Amino acid sequence: MKRYGLLISLLVICSGCIAAAPAVIEGYQAYSLGKGGVMAVEAMKPIEYKEEMAIGGALAIQVFNRFGGPYQNKTLQTYVTTLGQALVNVSDRPGINYYFAILNTEEPNAFATPGGYVFLSRGLLKLLRNEAELAAVLGHEIAHVSHRHALRALERNKKLAGLGSLTIGAMGADPELFNKVIEEAAENLFSHGLDKDFEYEADEVGTDYAFRLGYHPEGLKNFLTVLNARSGHESIFWSTHPSPQDRLNNLSQKMNAFNSGLSYPVFAAEYTQQVQGQL
Repeated sequence: MKRYGLLISLLVICSGCIAAAPAVIEGYQAYSLGKGGVMAVEAMKPIEYKEEMAIGGALAIQVFNRFGGPYQNKTLQTYVTTLGQALVNVSDRPGINYYFAILNTEEPNAFATPGGYVFLSRGLLKLLRNEAELAAVLGHEIAHVSHRHALRALERNKKLAGLGSLTIGAMGADPELFNKVIEEAAENLFSHGLDKDFEYEADEVGTDYAFRLGYHPEGLKNFLTVLNARSGHESIFWSTHPSPQDRLNNLSQKMNAFNSGLSYPVFAAEYTQQVQGQL
């Protein structure tokens, strides 16, 4: 089975995209959330890509602030970004820029914010056992972006009902409206999590993205088994996602669609080689 150029050839063709994560990191280091929010909101109109980036960028700063900032390791950053960009290329929304970053925290977690910002924690990378699992986890987060889950949750938020479909022309004159949008989005992301149906959809779509790229389709299913064994551990992950067992039950019903990929590789040795000594 062809490996879609991972990882040697992709490291060459994707060398320019490695700057994606530093772009987010530079924002974390230099960006004032309050000032940036005001500046971003001045041109807020219906929630198209520019507005999506403003919301997602503000949330990305919060991710860094809450979860240890960026983990500074060029080898791992290159690895994750390369694989992430390869998955983007086979996704349902390849036409926007995506930014990948590793969080410097031992707590296993992953996040995606609107506009293409994707985060994995150092602790989560330690739990993964092969590249197929990594591809599926990245695919899950990319699916949240490609299917606009966080934005759809905002549009359904009753507290924002007065803003219509986030047509926020008044926000230029009243930046507090932008702050309210970010506050509600952060509540979804960090406290309550997205609707369980969005999580189930991201599981299935993320599995499909990894499958399209040539990875064994049971990567996410197998990793959910690992998470299920850790369900007693205290973590924000359990409050922002359905239980691993519920996700396993749901995903297992969809796996027949991927039977043709059961002979695809998982690349365990390759994953170990990339992460060994880096975490």
